[in-house]
Amino acid sequence: MCAREAGNIVGDEQQCCLVTPKNPPPLGVGSLKVSMKTPRTAFPFYFGPADQPLFGCYHEPLMGHRRNCAIAICQPIGHEYIYCHRALRQLATRLCDSGFPVLRFDYYGCGDSSGNADQGGIPQWLEDISRAVSEVRHRAGLAQVCLIGLRLGATLSMITGIERGDINSLVLWDPVISGKAYLEGLFSLQKERLCLRPKPARGHKSESYTEILGFPLSRFLTAELEKLNLLSMAEKPAKNILAIQSDPALAESGWKEHLSQTDARLDHQHLAAPQIWLPTVDGNLLVPSPILQSIVSWTSRTHS
Repeated sequence: MCAREAGNIVGDEQQCCLVTPKNPPPLGVGSLKVSMKTPRTAFPFYFGPADQPLFGCYHEPLMGHRRNCAIAICQPIGHEYIYCHRALRQLATRLCDSGFPVLRFDYYGCGDSSGNADQGGIPQWLEDISRAVSEVRHRAGLAQVCLIGLRLGATLSMITGIERGDINSLVLWDPVISGKAYLEGLFSLQKERLCLRPKPARGHKSESYTEILGFPLSRFLTAELEKLNLLSMAEKPAKNILAIQSDPALAESGWKEHLSQTDARLDHQHLAAPQIWLPTVDGNLLVPSPILQSIVSWTSRTHS
């Protein structure tokens, strides 16, 4: 679904080369002597169980400019993963430039991780996030971890924070509040896109999954999403929470009021920006710089 990433970050794009999964970069790569003008380097590697390896990309900040918190970025799934990929990659670069060790990773059955696209599910992905937390702690040598999630990635980040109880900070960027509403949106988008294309020839229809913009949505995952409701979770997911709302529909969901009832230090920001997880007319991938800057500023203040 996406290319394995590595190499030097130049401007907005990243020069890519393949690194053998069996030989990931050593820990402490930040000890390499580099000048301030040297392009940042993102190291690709695999981690987790040998029979279910997850693909990750680790961004190591320069020596002498390192903060006391590591960050793991939790991505959306399906077509939203594709449309948000560039923005989240740039977010990782900006956070790294600000001194944060950052791990981007793909869930099981997604991206360049092992497993088929129809094999993923919420319990598995929650395990994957926990593995990412352990991995970034190990590589960075830091105890504090901040999870940054977008859409379903934000939802899974919040659930992980509640279940683990050791996440210091959370950034929830337009999370999926109701799984049912999320599914309705996916089915509506699929129907809308089909109206713009020639009717395909009648073929075999799978009983195990439904296709959403070219990605399989399994019956198992559909059933899990139908039961998902963040407003039913009352526990505190983290000490510090930044809640970012660019989707107007979230204003009516009551999630701001729900988060306010926890003991977390909450910063809720309503930022006007395009919904970057939706297809664009020209196919361009959007990068909402004000949101990225807000996230970097908040994490930098929170983890000075």
